[in-house]
Amino acid sequence: MVDRDEEDISWDHLPQHILVSVFTYLTPHERLQAALSCKSWLTCLQHPLLWRRFVCRFIQPVNSKLLQPIENHGHRIRALVVELDQEKADNRINACKILRSLADNLQRKLTSLTVRFLGQNPLFYAGHEFVTELKLLFDFARLPAVPHFLTDIDLSGLDVAFDDTLFDALAENQPQLESLNIQNKSLICKVSPFCMLRLVSQCRKLKDLRVFHVSLSDEVLLALARPEEPCLRRLSIVFRREAKYTEDLSSEAWLALVNKIPKLSVMLGFDHTCPLHRISDLMKAEIPVTVLRLETFTHIADEVNQATTFYHKTLEEVVLQTRNSEELSRALIRLAEECSRLRTLLVYCVLNQSVVERILDLHPEMKRRGSYILKHQMEEGPWVVGAETDEEVRERLQTSMN
Repeated sequence: MVDRDEEDISWDHLPQHILVSVFTYLTPHERLQAALSCKSWLTCLQHPLLWRRFVCRFIQPVNSKLLQPIENHGHRIRALVVELDQEKADNRINACKILRSLADNLQRKLTSLTVRFLGQNPLFYAGHEFVTELKLLFDFARLPAVPHFLTDIDLSGLDVAFDDTLFDALAENQPQLESLNIQNKSLICKVSPFCMLRLVSQCRKLKDLRVFHVSLSDEVLLALARPEEPCLRRLSIVFRREAKYTEDLSSEAWLALVNKIPKLSVMLGFDHTCPLHRISDLMKAEIPVTVLRLETFTHIADEVNQATTFYHKTLEEVVLQTRNSEELSRALIRLAEECSRLRTLLVYCVLNQSVVERILDLHPEMKRRGSYILKHQMEEGPWVVGAETDEEVRERLQTSMN
């Protein structure tokens, strides 16, 4: 039988810790709506836990309501994610206001920042306003002492042309930086190796660095190996059209880095703009490659064989955008046979059924986890990771998309 006292408990008298837990599952906009229900819910909105990680999404004009909470609670935010449809000018203005508000906040505790575009850039859009606001956010010199430094910065979704001035401001003011990702979809990257050298020389706690090949040099690799106890654990390099004009990173520089950091994990990525004849030169045997992405949309059986020869002891993930051929089939089987640590294999082309079965027989754990894309019949996209031929998986994916 239900206790009468329990029947009398109303929603506005729920314990605060329960309300806070419920609010964590709501979007910022939903939290603001829920807080209008009663006084106790409005009070709950002030709880610091709800502001440690804040996600701002600017898609519609109504999203501008998020500006006021940032003004009131910006000093509590530890991790900020700004997402926007950049095609609309109002969304760009609101996102920049968020960055400016935190840049001017003397009590901010921000340590993690992600900025991500969700739409398409307007014609001839350069994104200078975002570069300007980020410079102000990175620059502590113009403000009194701020106790918290940025440690994690992800700008891979910010599709604007970065330049040296932005990351010089970062290098000069954020010595605690641990993670930096600037691998965006902009057509060009204007961050020079000299700028990157200054950054890695100043930010000695870097653990995860993801950049384009055009921003690296032998001097940068040697600088990463220079500290007595280097912190670097992951280095991701993407090669694009600029690889046609830039110098290779030498085997000597790679050896110096790997000898200093034996557990270093390297991701190499080649997109469709990278000259095909350069790939074999850029894949050095000395590099401890754990992730390889060959997204060239061309015949790359030779490159797959080279990767197997060089990286069979370290390769864990391989992504291929290519065309099928007998040579590719043989290269994939050899890859599966010799790379014992292979955990993920994503091949975006239709293969022979016997090849698919052979690969999955060689790696039953990969089959069990579903961490693969291996098709033997043409299907409508998008292709997703796992056993897509299983009817239950299809239904589950369809439900999640709806």
